Amino acid sequence: MYGYIGDQSGRGESNSRCRTPSAACYHYTTPRNHPILVFYHLPLYNFVVKLISLNTWGGKYFDLLVEFIKDYSSDTDIYCLQEIYYTTSNITQYKNIMRVGLLDELKKALPGFQVFYFPTLRGYDDEANPVGFHLSHGPAIFVKKSLTIISHQDYIINKADPNFGPKKDFSNLTTPLQYIRLIYNGKQYSIFNFHGNPFPSNKLDSENRIKESGKVRDIVSGKENPKIIVGDFNLLPETKSLTIIGEGMRNLIREYNIERTRSNLSPFFGKEDFQKFADYTFVTNDVIVKNFQVPEVEISDHLPMILEFD
Repeated sequence: MYGYIGDQSGRGESNSRCRTPSAACYHYTTPRNHPILVFYHLPLYNFVVKLISLNTWGGKYFDLLVEFIKDYSSDTDIYCLQEIYYTTSNITQYKNIMRVGLLDELKKALPGFQVFYFPTLRGYDDEANPVGFHLSHGPAIFVKKSLTIISHQDYIINKADPNFGPKKDFSNLTTPLQYIRLIYNGKQYSIFNFHGNPFPSNKLDSENRIKESGKVRDIVSGKENPKIIVGDFNLLPETKSLTIIGEGMRNLIREYNIERTRSNLSPFFGKEDFQKFADYTFVTNDVIVKNFQVPEVEISDHLPMILEFD
C-alpha cells in the first residue's frame, strides 16, 4: 500500500479508499509540486469464523473431496466431518469404494489443523461386513491450530453392544456427539458435531430417535453459550426428533430457505423416495451469523453446510 503526500502548502487533490476486511486501506494526495511516495502498512483484521460441516461419504469421491477441502482451507477455521475412516494398515482403498485411510489423508491436506477423531465402529465396512484388517469409522473435527481449544469431549448417545457387529440395516450403531469449547478473538464458543442414527432409513420419528434427541438436547443445554450444532442428523425437517434437538435455537436450514442438503450423487436422487434433507445447522441467538450457504458441489452424497459467524 502506498500514498502520495503533497507539498508543505497542503495544496493538491486527495483521495481515500478502503477495502475490507484486511489492510487494503490507503490515502493519497496529488500535489502540484513534487510528490513524495510513502509506504505504510495497516494490521490485518478478520473477526469472522468459518465452519464447514460435511458427511464425506467415506471419501468415495476422494479427489473431488480433497480438492474442495484444500480450496477452502485458507479461510476455514473448523471442519466438522462425518463418516471418516482410519486404518493402521497400508491399504488405501477397499472394494473401490471406501477410502480407508481418509483420516490420515485429510491430515496431510490440512497440516495447519489439530484433529479430534471419535471412532465408533471398528472392523466393519460400509455394508456391515467384517474386514480382515484394522479399520475404524467415526466423526472428526479439524480445528485450525491458531484457535485455542479449552476443552473437548466425546459423547455416546446410544451405545452398541460390543459383543455383536452392526446389523445390515445399521439399526444398532453407536450414535456419536462431539463437543469442543474454543476461544476466538477473546470470545468462547461451544461447537457440536452430531451424526444421528440412520435407522429407520425413512428419517422419520421412532421411539429410539426421540430418546436420542432428548439426550443430545440435555448435553447441549448443559454447555455454555454461544452454541452451534452441526452434522448429519439423519432426520427430516418435520420430525419431532429434530424439534427436540433444536429447541430454543435458530434452524439455519429453514431460516435461509435451503432447498436440500443431499446431493445429486445420492443413489436415490431423482427417484420418488429421494430424501432432500439430513443435515442441519442450529445456533443460539447470541451467535452472529454473517453468512450461511449450502453450495451444490459434487463431492459426496451430502452437500456441505458453510457457516460464517462471530
